[in-house]
Amino acid sequence: THWLNSQSFVRVMATGSTTLATSSQDTGTDIDRYASKPVTLGRLCSSDPLRWWGTWTTEVLPRTGIAGGVIGFILVNTTMPQVVKTSDGKMPPLTRPMWLNMCVRITPIAGGLKTAQYAVMREMKLSLDQVCHPGLSTMLSFGVVGTLFQSVIYNTLISEMYKVYTGQVKAKPSFGELLCGVRPGVVWCFGRECFSMGGGLYLGPFVKQRIAASLSDGNGGHTIAGQQIPEGVLRFGSGFLSGACTALGTQWMHNVSLMAGRLAAHGQVEGAPYYTAAAYSTAYKELGLSLFWLNYPQRMCLIAGAVALLNMVDIFHRPELRML
Repeated sequence: THWLNSQSFVRVMATGSTTLATSSQDTGTDIDRYASKPVTLGRLCSSDPLRWWGTWTTEVLPRTGIAGGVIGFILVNTTMPQVVKTSDGKMPPLTRPMWLNMCVRITPIAGGLKTAQYAVMREMKLSLDQVCHPGLSTMLSFGVVGTLFQSVIYNTLISEMYKVYTGQVKAKPSFGELLCGVRPGVVWCFGRECFSMGGGLYLGPFVKQRIAASLSDGNGGHTIAGQQIPEGVLRFGSGFLSGACTALGTQWMHNVSLMAGRLAAHGQVEGAPYYTAAAYSTAYKELGLSLFWLNYPQRMCLIAGAVALLNMVDIFHRPELRML
């Protein structure tokens, strides 16, 4: 009996040892399998913060930074002449040295603000994608964020230009004054931002798809007269074309918005403070049908160029990376 018990004990121990070894191998395999599986980064609140910010700063921030910097530079160059014209003679005509001085001083500010605008816009668009159509979320995010940021950008640029030109520090507007400055023509500004930038960016991929199909060489490439067309050029060109179309379609909104600003500057009581109907009726009375195309060439370069750049750099890269 003792011998049998000993054999049984040895057999049990051997079996248990074998089972334990097998269990250890399985556990090790599971650990290796888990370690080799990439950790998916999503919302900031449900991800590793260090890895999330590391990925965001290397894959998202450069895209918004490039777009913000280039468009900020274009915005500065198109805004400076307008500020001089509306300075009531306090600023002399632009000279090349003064232009360079203001570009060096103001462009980083405008670029930083535009970068922040596109980062906030991206966050709002990706969050709205969870509850509505991507086209609607794109246009709403550009409309809401663009309307608010543009007011801050223009006020900051004007303040800095007064510092450069006159050496006098113009009082910075309060938050309440900024809100009041947004009110004239806000309805038209919102529609303009929604359908020009937002609509152009949404339509860009569809235009690219049609152009790519017409230029396909049958081998996965795209050619014109035997010359290969790089992917970046195709994205830029389709964005420029869609932006030029949406700029033309919203030109009347832009001109009505400018009219609302003029009515507010003159202190007109009728229609204040938003001038929604008053601005449209005054603009159509003074401009007639030219309301729909006046100033289009200058604005088309800005809108089409901005849409083309945003379409090329793709600020919505890695859409799973969002804060909320």
